[in-house]
Amino acid sequence: MSVRPMRWKLFATLGALGLVAGACGGGGGDTGGDAGGAGGGAEEVTIAFMGALTGDNANLGINIRDGVKLAVDAANAAGEGPTIALKEFDTAGDPAQAGTVKDQVIADQDVIGVVGPAFSGETKAVIPAFEDAGLVMVSPSATNKDLPDIIPGGRVFHRIIADDALQASGISTYLADTVRPESVVYVHDNTEYGKGLTDDVSKLAGTEGLQAATPTPLTLDPEAQDFSSTVNAVISSGADVVFYGGYYSEAGRFKKQLTDAGFTGAFVSGDGSLDPGFIEAAGPEAAEGAQLTCPCNLAFANSESERLRAFFEQHVAELGREPGLYSPEGFDAANILIQGIKAGNTDRESLLSWLENDFTSYEGVSKTVEFAENGNVTSRDFFVFEVVDGKLAPLETVTVG
Repeated sequence: MSVRPMRWKLFATLGALGLVAGACGGGGGDTGGDAGGAGGGAEEVTIAFMGALTGDNANLGINIRDGVKLAVDAANAAGEGPTIALKEFDTAGDPAQAGTVKDQVIADQDVIGVVGPAFSGETKAVIPAFEDAGLVMVSPSATNKDLPDIIPGGRVFHRIIADDALQASGISTYLADTVRPESVVYVHDNTEYGKGLTDDVSKLAGTEGLQAATPTPLTLDPEAQDFSSTVNAVISSGADVVFYGGYYSEAGRFKKQLTDAGFTGAFVSGDGSLDPGFIEAAGPEAAEGAQLTCPCNLAFANSESERLRAFFEQHVAELGREPGLYSPEGFDAANILIQGIKAGNTDRESLLSWLENDFTSYEGVSKTVEFAENGNVTSRDFFVFEVVDGKLAPLETVTVG
């Protein structure tokens, strides 16, 4: 692959804050439908969202889709350049289903760029085909550290969230410096994401001097409802902290069953659990005090960042609900593609070339986005949230060295 040169060229920029302030029209939309209002000119260009809109972890995909819709609607309301259409492709978060859906995306020649996929397993399943098709993708949320290596020297893969290596480093630093447990028991759901993150956290925490309560991480089946064998193993381990790698639905059920069994230690998990669905699955009482981490930032009404506050207000005004996990990243990923389209890159080849060769940075609502040569984002900020009175609240920010 050719190196992404840092050509500090001036090009038309759709500032994230301006897009937030100018967005309009934004209903929830139906799966498979198009989004976007009237824009300047007769030409229409299509971008796709690809991710879970149904299934146990659909909240994460819907959050991203909604962020994308806000970006598209705002771009069209601005009336400059081609109208942007949005097509939605539901993978249910399943790598096997994503393998089928990817063929639909590629075959649709109107689609010139993709926001997504959302999860690591489905992203791994589509990268080779997208590479062959020259179809650029910007994932807001896929964090498995090995994704850039699926196609050595590949060009299409980009993500605007730091990978599990950085997340694992942030979690291990947080555990060692702030939580300071006697021992940690590690549990994961055996998915690409959950296992990869948990393995990395356990190794790095060991180098920080933290004791693992079991020789190897415990596992649970996310499709099961009864986690009693894993719960019993946690309690028998004597650990005062559980770290769980997986997604919010089973994470919440697991936390409830731990609490019901009498476990009173801390519960820490990664970005896959950072969703109100965790609280719903656990119940507010069992979820209270859980510490959920992410290399992403959530938007609140009282966020310190002006951009995040404005995004929160726009999301509520246009969609009638608060933004969730990866909503800001979905918004930023879409705006990066839209920036390239507004600069005149209206087919697959030119949009990919622009992102590879001409794109430098983007001041998003989630972060300043710059891409490394392998498509990873360069940001090293890491955030910890806590369940307080049945709601997610910011707890601590860590800058990973």
